[in-house]
Formats: sequence, C-alpha cells, structure tokens
Amino acid sequence: MSLVSHRPTNDTTELAIKRNREAAERTLTSWIQNCLGIIGFGAGFDGLLTALHQAFPDQNQAFSLDRARLIGLTTIGSGIFLLVLMIIAYRAEIQSLERQDYCDRPPSILNTSILVGSITLYGLIAFVAVLFILPWQ
Repeated sequence: MSLVSHRPTNDTTELAIKRNREAAERTLTSWIQNCLGIIGFGAGFDGLLTALHQAFPDQNQAFSLDRARLIGLTTIGSGIFLLVLMIIAYRAEIQSLERQDYCDRPPSILNTSILVGSITLYGLIAFVAVLFILPWQ
C-alpha cells in the first residue's frame, strides 16, 4: 500500500507555492543586502572616527576611540544577529510551503515578529549610538 498525498495538486496551487517560494528568496536576498550594509556601517564607523582623530589631533575629542570601537562592534554584531534571525524565518517559511496542509494553515506571524523585533533592536542601538555621539559638554 502506498501513501497517498492529501496535498492539493492543481496548477493554481503549485504556481502559488512556487511564487511564494520565490518571494521568500527575494526577501532573504533583500535582508542579506541590508545586513551587509549594517555590518559595513559598523566597520566603517570605527575607521572613520579613527581617521578623524588622526587628521585633527588638536580638536577636543568629545567621542573616545574605545566608544567608537564598541559602537562599531555592536553594529556589526547586530547585523549578524539580524541575518541569523532572517535565515530562521526563511527556513520556517520554506518548511511551511512543503507541508501537506499548506492551504489550510493560517498565516505565520514569525516573519512579522522578526521584522518588528529587528527594527526595534536596531532602532535602539542607533538611538544609543546617537546619544553617545552627541557632545553633551
């Protein structure tokens, strides 16, 4: 006796699954691009402030190089963390597309939760970075 799949196999359903898979891949590619931008900003932030300190050594240094390195490393770490979160969301979406009850399941809120959480996380990091950059003297 063979196992019979209860998954709908009409052309419309198969095209919808293919379209959703391609949309998930485009979303992942977009997140990779954004995360690389965040990581690049973190790497450039330290280099930029180091160059400014070397170019203008006589100026009042309201922002220390140690703090710049900390913010740069935190930004790089948050970019990597956001990338890992998106990979998890991508894998969950692909696994849900392969389920037998794909058409019957309610939409997953995992991607929305990751999106809102990651934007909030990065916004808080940016807020703290700006707070430390502004000279309060």
